[in-house]
Amino acid sequence: MTIQVFSIQTGIPKSTLRFYEEKHLLKSVREESSNYRMYAEDQIPLAKLIASLRAAKVPIRDIQLYLEANENSRKQMKKKWIQTIKENQRQLEVSLRYLESDNEKEEIYMFEKTGEKVIWFEAESAAGQFSREFVFRREQMKQHYIPINNMYLRYISGNRNQVKAEIGFGVSREINTALFPDAFSEKMRGSFCVGLPFNEDFSKIERAYRSLMDYCVTNSWTPAGSILEWYRGDQMETADIIMPVSYIGAKQ
Repeated sequence: MTIQVFSIQTGIPKSTLRFYEEKHLLKSVREESSNYRMYAEDQIPLAKLIASLRAAKVPIRDIQLYLEANENSRKQMKKKWIQTIKENQRQLEVSLRYLESDNEKEEIYMFEKTGEKVIWFEAESAAGQFSREFVFRREQMKQHYIPINNMYLRYISGNRNQVKAEIGFGVSREINTALFPDAFSEKMRGSFCVGLPFNEDFSKIERAYRSLMDYCVTNSWTPAGSILEWYRGDQMETADIIMPVSYIGAKQ
């Protein structure tokens, strides 16, 4: 059948069919008398499948591999595509939820935090007074020539006068944590987070925690992990209070 008829039968524009043919997903032959592209009827299901995969944002190269693969490999590829689409859907839902939120504090932001290996040490101090602990542990890291990518503080328990927490150092994944017998390492997973920059007196950092928590409660964000103080790079002058989020509660 001609490309015109094939387009009508499949519901796919002629320009798209030509593109599929250029990518060797479809085949046509030239009619001798008219030089028209002619497509076999048995390619209709194939063309519809290709169009469906493209509508699902599956890359052309993946479709090429899929068409050449056996049944087992196809199932595995489908699983991977589904996982990717679900992740993209989750990202869109988080982005939409952030835009819909009642946010009077424009400094509160949303971002995707990449995963990182973190070495954690236990520490105790008054609220907002952990700089001495950070300096001590940072010097230990430097003695072993370990570059520090980021620093973290994770609250465990306590009150304003005495806080038990964990201080962490983001490092390269090949770093040997056995160098620090009183520490433990963790692969911090990548996650969507909401954050609030903090560059005031650290004795007032509790207010920033409360402000971020109030925002999350007001807008039905559900935590997916511990709230953290995040010190970007190897510095302790400014921090971001961040909270991982995964499930977004329905807005009433």
